[in-house]
Amino acid sequence: MKSIHRIPCHLGAASSLVLAACGVVAQESTPYTPLALENRPPLKSAWQSGASLTAQLGAAYTSDDNYMFGEYNGLNDDGATIIGNLQWQDFSGGGNFWQGYMSNVGLDTREGELTWGKAGGLSITAGFDSQLQVSSDEGRTPFSGSSRLSLPDDWVSGLTTSDWTQLNQSLHGFDQELKREKIYLKAETKLGRNWALDSNLSYEEKSGNTDVGAGIYIDGSSADAVLLRQPVDYETTEFDIGLSYSDSKLSLEGRLNYSEFDNQHDVLVWQNPYSSYGPNVRYPEGIGGLGEAPDNDQIGGRLIGQYVFTPKIRLQVDGSYAVASQDQNFLDYSVNPALAVTVPLPTNNYDGEVDNSTFNTRLLLNPLPKLNAEIYYKYRNRDYDAKRSGYQYIRGDGGNQPGSAATVYNTNHDYRSEVPGIEVSYRLPLRSKLSFDYEYEKVTRENAPVEETEQDRYTLAYRIQPWSNFTARLEASYADRSADTYEWAQDYYALLDTELINATPDAERYINHPELMKYYMANREQWQTSADFNFLPGDQWNLGLNLQWIDNDYDASQLGLTEDEWYRGHISASYFASDTLSASVYAGYDYYKTDQSSRAFRGGSEKNAFVIYPPLPQASDPNQNWSGEGEDTSITVGTNVQWQATKDLEITFDYNYVDTQAEQDLGDSASSGLDAGDLPSVDTRLHNVKLSGIWRLQEHLLLQLDYQYYRYKSDDWALKGVQPNTIGKVLTFGQGNPNETINYVGASVIYHWE
Repeated sequence: MKSIHRIPCHLGAASSLVLAACGVVAQESTPYTPLALENRPPLKSAWQSGASLTAQLGAAYTSDDNYMFGEYNGLNDDGATIIGNLQWQDFSGGGNFWQGYMSNVGLDTREGELTWGKAGGLSITAGFDSQLQVSSDEGRTPFSGSSRLSLPDDWVSGLTTSDWTQLNQSLHGFDQELKREKIYLKAETKLGRNWALDSNLSYEEKSGNTDVGAGIYIDGSSADAVLLRQPVDYETTEFDIGLSYSDSKLSLEGRLNYSEFDNQHDVLVWQNPYSSYGPNVRYPEGIGGLGEAPDNDQIGGRLIGQYVFTPKIRLQVDGSYAVASQDQNFLDYSVNPALAVTVPLPTNNYDGEVDNSTFNTRLLLNPLPKLNAEIYYKYRNRDYDAKRSGYQYIRGDGGNQPGSAATVYNTNHDYRSEVPGIEVSYRLPLRSKLSFDYEYEKVTRENAPVEETEQDRYTLAYRIQPWSNFTARLEASYADRSADTYEWAQDYYALLDTELINATPDAERYINHPELMKYYMANREQWQTSADFNFLPGDQWNLGLNLQWIDNDYDASQLGLTEDEWYRGHISASYFASDTLSASVYAGYDYYKTDQSSRAFRGGSEKNAFVIYPPLPQASDPNQNWSGEGEDTSITVGTNVQWQATKDLEITFDYNYVDTQAEQDLGDSASSGLDAGDLPSVDTRLHNVKLSGIWRLQEHLLLQLDYQYYRYKSDDWALKGVQPNTIGKVLTFGQGNPNETINYVGASVIYHWE
């Protein structure tokens, strides 16, 4: 009897859930896929004979609207959905083959691909990929429109949000979501024995809306702020072509690529809901505007190669060069035509380029039977090429254009990194290996407070396998980064007009506090250690343990981040009771701690940070310092059980639990007169249970039943009880803490033939 066929599921989502609960998952992270909504398996590349077909069709039900559970999987709406998946391949065409798949056909996360090819020759692939990301379904706003946002006709304005008597009646809900639709075409072929050619063409549309903060102001202390629904309507076209050569000694691949990005919106305009400022700025005539991401394109190339001089000497190279450019016309100085603009734009567009180049090479040596060595060099360079021009500005569309002294300049931020290094390893008894790695990194920046940083890194690693069922790897590294003198005024002088600089007292010529150091440019000592153990006490058991520790000490920073630490411990166990029953459990603990120091001071006459005389100006007084200590902890627990109950019944059970807590403790100097209080903690918990069963009805026909329970709750003090008008000078969406309890059920039939 054949084993039960299952379209593979992505069940191991614990790590993604941990990061999501901590709030650090990037928007384009790996989607979480519930049971019965399957992603395709890798298509087979080796030539074979025959054909096969697997088709799944059914229905599912989601109990409630949500956005955490359905953030990436298309199950954000309550109600019924279609389960539809298809995999097909045919190698019976006498030298020709077909392969294809479709998944999630009933959802906004559907995708599909079809490939035709000849054995050892030409293959052509066409496909599509749709993705939906839902960030929130609780937003409320009084604005209507797309790229031009307007208030209702009966809007009642005021100086603060509490004065808007028609706000609650004007609010309407919206979903913050981004949808991507991508189509692509691929082709590859052999050109004789040693040569191959491939090419890729894709077109993608990204639409939906996200959020953006905006304000109308003359200075930062009197801003009228709003949170706006920002439309997204992007088009991206990409093309690349590659030619490769390979023989017994030389492997070489060259690629050319081109990409083009088009934004269908140039500017986001909104009607000012406040009654502040002059008649041409306040409601109803006043408007504000934000420039959108500009159209741009990039063309580049890459060369990858390896040459085998002898069995003991190899050289690897990887280099790339790309030019990104944009020349989209500038917007006017102000979107508000009522404001006075006396100085025109210095140029119609940026007309700038950014050159990015990389070069990596590695020489691999085996000079002695037990000794291996690698000599490497890594290079990265970013070079800006744009005319330096002086621009006047409208201060947040809150007033007329200031005088000619208020001129700011576009600033180039060139960047170059060079990393040479060497790694040697030596094989020792007990199937062990000792390795040592040294690398030197030099980073050069332009128009930055620190022009140059240098770092030495030393890494010692030891791997041992004293028994066939036990392996261990220990690693420790130390890095020391030293920086040039912190020129706190460097970015100030690069940004502003000479006339304005000369009119400013020397001691006030800074943007950030002179002692506030940016952590990625500051002096730093770093220690890292890790330990990995894997033990198989018997044929039925597999035990694993991972321990990590990282400590960063910014020993020269007086203000800013001064220290951070990270501890991690994860343990796992798998038990294979029989051919029909297996189980695994895991648990993890992560702890992250930061220490930072800052100083409380006001601007104006007390801005002189360097003249020390009684009484000390606040900016120069260390007694005005306050400190912040942040602690983030995360606990994860999970288990998986797979049971072949009978020859015709397979059951799978998964459970994941995540508990995270973030705390921020504040302190102050006793003599400062400050009253620093600790912030409330932010707590997040997740329970996720998945149960799936597959029952063979007939030889080729199976029934799959799925159930999922999802419980997600977050308690963030910054969102608790906040309504759109809670903050007097800030209009928000009024979003609360996520609190979701979701039940998902699915039933489908699977037909498998081969």
